[in-house]
Amino acid sequence: MKRTLAALVIGLLAAMVVIGLYLAGMPFLELMELKSRDALFRLRPAISMQASKVVVVAVGERSLDRAGRWPWPRTITARLVEKIMAAGAGSLGLDLGFFEPDNRLALQAVLQLQKAAQAGKPMDLDQLIARHHPDYRLATAIAQHRDKVCLGYFFHTDQREVAHLDRKEIKARIKAIAKFAFPMVRYRTPAALEARLPTAVAPENNLPLLIKASRWGGFFNVLPDYDGVVRRIPLVVRCGDELFPSLALVALARLAGKPLPALTVTAHGLEGVEVGGARIPVDEQGRLAVNFRGGAATVPVVEAVDVMTGKAPPRALQGKAVVLTVSAAGVMDHRPTPVAALLPGGYILAQAMDNILAGDFLVKTNWSSLWDLAACLVLALAGALLLAWLHPVAGGVSVLGLAAAYAAVVYLAFTRGLLISLVHPLVALALAGAAGVLYRYLVLDKDKQFIRRAFGQYLSPAVIERLTKNPEALELGGEKKVLTVVFADIRGFTTISEVLEPEVLASVLNTFMNRLTQEVLDQGGVLDKYMGDAIMAFFGAPMEQPDHAARACRAALGMIAQVEALKPRWEEMKVPSLDLGVGANTGPMVVGNMGSDLRFDYTVIGDSVNLGSRLEGQTKEYGVSIVVSQSTRAACENGFHFRALDLIRVKGKKEPVAIHQLIGPGDQAAPPWLAAAEEAFALYLKRDFSRAAGLYGQVLAVAPQDVTAAMLRQRCLAYAQSPPPPEWDGAMTKKTK
Repeated sequence: MKRTLAALVIGLLAAMVVIGLYLAGMPFLELMELKSRDALFRLRPAISMQASKVVVVAVGERSLDRAGRWPWPRTITARLVEKIMAAGAGSLGLDLGFFEPDNRLALQAVLQLQKAAQAGKPMDLDQLIARHHPDYRLATAIAQHRDKVCLGYFFHTDQREVAHLDRKEIKARIKAIAKFAFPMVRYRTPAALEARLPTAVAPENNLPLLIKASRWGGFFNVLPDYDGVVRRIPLVVRCGDELFPSLALVALARLAGKPLPALTVTAHGLEGVEVGGARIPVDEQGRLAVNFRGGAATVPVVEAVDVMTGKAPPRALQGKAVVLTVSAAGVMDHRPTPVAALLPGGYILAQAMDNILAGDFLVKTNWSSLWDLAACLVLALAGALLLAWLHPVAGGVSVLGLAAAYAAVVYLAFTRGLLISLVHPLVALALAGAAGVLYRYLVLDKDKQFIRRAFGQYLSPAVIERLTKNPEALELGGEKKVLTVVFADIRGFTTISEVLEPEVLASVLNTFMNRLTQEVLDQGGVLDKYMGDAIMAFFGAPMEQPDHAARACRAALGMIAQVEALKPRWEEMKVPSLDLGVGANTGPMVVGNMGSDLRFDYTVIGDSVNLGSRLEGQTKEYGVSIVVSQSTRAACENGFHFRALDLIRVKGKKEPVAIHQLIGPGDQAAPPWLAAAEEAFALYLKRDFSRAAGLYGQVLAVAPQDVTAAMLRQRCLAYAQSPPPPEWDGAMTKKTK
């Protein structure tokens, strides 16, 4: 009961903290919410726009190759507008600005002027310019289709961008485009006049000639969030005393043949936006969350040059809302989005327009905000209870599963157009979990924590876990068990320590020890101790491991593999080549806490441990990497390939010991010489030295560098000439350790 009550209090407090941050709008968590939404876009498959009534006519690389670099002469742009409208476009939004005059007269106008002068019939220059000037040409094309062509422009939102303009010039600019503003705006209250809407300082207008020729116009600003990523587009911007529509909104209104809707503004912001009778869910600032269909490849695009040359697909533009934009890299504005690192602004407008036509918006409703708050509370309480009552591992897995399940709910809601918070509820879960773990650590598990703090530096994690379950095991003493001990020593380390700088030497040693230690831990062994450039480990305790010999063999093979993997690295560092010798023995040994009342270690002792150390020393003499005892081979022979090396008496022992080379896992092919080597050693022990020497010769023919085969062949040849005494048992006595 006490534990449950504490968990509920912890969960409630964690939820209250996160809910407070949610309501306060903490910038960091808001940014994380935005990033999580970006991830949802990347997880969701792209949505096809092939049936969309929105299409982009793009001035891409191919169009620039054919018609010349951007900006094009206005005569070419005028011809493109005429071609688009001739193809039956329902509306055309110009995601382009014409802010400077095009002073290039058409070539035919120049020729006509020269021809008239030669004929003695000079022409009126003003009349000629009016007829052939590129800007007049474009204005004429727009005027001919003024009910469907929407002029694009943009707003300056930073005062520094127009610091060179005086107030009179700014007012004149706003007045010039006032005809493009919303025709009717209803302000519910006087406070609505100060509602939080995107506010611009001044417009960057097109040429007066083009403004005069146009009946409709909209801004094409795409305002990013504070991390620079575009996720929403403004449909309304305030400039001066007017509210102006987005180019996307105007183009869709012209597609539907409807005027711009009236706007209603409250003290909290924009109440709503309609186009063609459809209501668009925008936030209080008039911004639409774009339900991105995908990257550039998902947007229906027709190259401008194909439209001009008549090569565009039939009816590709008929009845469509067309966005004319420049997509060539390095020419126009490309913005980062959730679905693409860089996406042309016109493509973003096209996807937003498709959202409006299809009606599949991303919506953050009032009840979804209540969901967010409830999710924070429920997840925090659930996480605290799980970690209070379950084992730490089970509790952690359960909390992760709960987080994954909630993330799946958020994703499913997202695919259906509903935005609910992912980060805030998961932060509440994490905070409650962390607080629950801390409470358990400080209050519920005092004894266990004391043991971990006191002995964490001396014992392996497995031993510590055992002690936390059985604290009385801290008493000095041990038990006798059959285990496998492993010794590994770096060959040649003493030599390189004399030539390497201390920092390089330390780096080499640390890298070696990290790799070797990891192999031990991966097989569930206990790292007993480091001994200079050697390590000692054992398997089978404190946890029962019936396959401890096999684990030791896998660890030994893994160590050798790590050494081979490191050799190219040492070669690059110009470090002399290093090798490893590994010895393993299986047998009875005493395992437990050894030492004094002040300091002790969990370790193994006994003759079997000493033999393991001696076997490691034999690797160098026999020219192999791993030497194991007969008992180790017998314990796991079916899982590995072994090769009998010799029968020896190690220093300090009278009984002979059979030693073997561990070659590799049993599921891999055995070396071709292995059968001959095994038979040769069996014949050697039977005193059939001539045949044994012949077989060792066969081994050397396949593996000429085999030290053991060469050594035993010489021994067999010598014994064949001078046989050993009858009491000979085949063992070689070793004088050194």
